[in-house]
Amino acid sequence: MNSPIVRTLGQCAVNGTPVRSRRAVELVTVLALAGGSAPRDWLLANLFEGDPAPSSLPTLALRARKLGLDVRYHGDRFTYQLESWVECDVVELLARIDEGRIADALALYRGPFLPRSQSPFAVEIRASVESRTVSAAVRTGDPAVMAAADRVIKHPALSAALLRESGDTAAVSLSRSWLARLETAI
Repeated sequence: MNSPIVRTLGQCAVNGTPVRSRRAVELVTVLALAGGSAPRDWLLANLFEGDPAPSSLPTLALRARKLGLDVRYHGDRFTYQLESWVECDVVELLARIDEGRIADALALYRGPFLPRSQSPFAVEIRASVESRTVSAAVRTGDPAVMAAADRVIKHPALSAALLRESGDTAAVSLSRSWLARLETAI
């Protein structure tokens, strides 16, 4: 049996099927990013604002299992755990960035991490993915890589680096336009 494929970049899908229960996918993703398991209290603090109901995590785990993503609670350790490996696009993207494979990482980027989610976890991961992707693209010093990143992530540092390094007048013009709009907004 193949491992489930979880898509969180620009979408929320499991095995190619759009998922309405994005919170269950968030739980699976945080567990995948944490190496497969995480303490219950840490999950509560990162997935919810305020004081969540005691049934919040068990409900998300149940919803994840209904999607074919085996999440279980281990009461003896007070942890939630992925019982089987899950392929998750954001985990793959961050691993490729860490390996210095920015072009491969950009190929995985389909948009912001779970764009409709506003949990502390989703907001932090969205910012982290953007920041790490932009930093990695700028570090290459390669105008082609920076232009590819600029097509999917609009960020002032990326636009400024592209302006400095690129001989492509179209890219420079687009980046200047982006920077001008940004400066006007600030």
